[in-house]
Amino acid sequence: MAGNTLDVYRSVKRKIENEFKPLSLTVKSAGFKQDDLAESLSQSTGFWEDPTRVASKPPRWIIQFEKSTGTVKATFAKKSDETLFPSSKTIGYINNREGNCSAMIFRVVASIKLHDDAYQFPNWEWVVFFVFSKPLPAGNSSETITNFDPIHKSIDYQRRSYKYSLLGIVKTTVEDNSIKYGEFGTLTYSEASEALKVLLESGDEVNLV
Repeated sequence: MAGNTLDVYRSVKRKIENEFKPLSLTVKSAGFKQDDLAESLSQSTGFWEDPTRVASKPPRWIIQFEKSTGTVKATFAKKSDETLFPSSKTIGYINNREGNCSAMIFRVVASIKLHDDAYQFPNWEWVVFFVFSKPLPAGNSSETITNFDPIHKSIDYQRRSYKYSLLGIVKTTVEDNSIKYGEFGTLTYSEASEALKVLLESGDEVNLV
């Protein structure tokens, strides 16, 4: 279990539902029923062991982090040739059969690139949520949310682009606030959180001094 992720999720969802209930709107989520992952993570690629198995229903959104000469960089998941994995901007999936979804909540996990090009997954998580000005059209029990675009503030749902009106990132309580990074340095959860914030707000591959 990654800190208090479930407690954070329940609190965020409850607050949004309190606002939505008078409007007959709902909040949809994915990845919160089980803390343990059924799909393996790859320490050599920093992504899923078999990305094709989770392309349409990823239980987590994996963001990669790297620290070099005192700066932290956050990026969408990349291959060794620096190109994005096809599903690197796929956030998750929702069940929206009723067509009353105006908010979505997902889990983000950290993939830390080490100096030997291996990756570490330190159980750092964040809860990220999106709010829309009007409900998304009715769909099926597993609609993929993909093509996250922070520049245009949009996601793709049912192969169409929809703008979100609000994006929120909520920290969780992590077991270790810092990890050893290199021979003498460390990388902290706070540093990763700041890099994630700017990445999701602007799309920049962030360098923070």
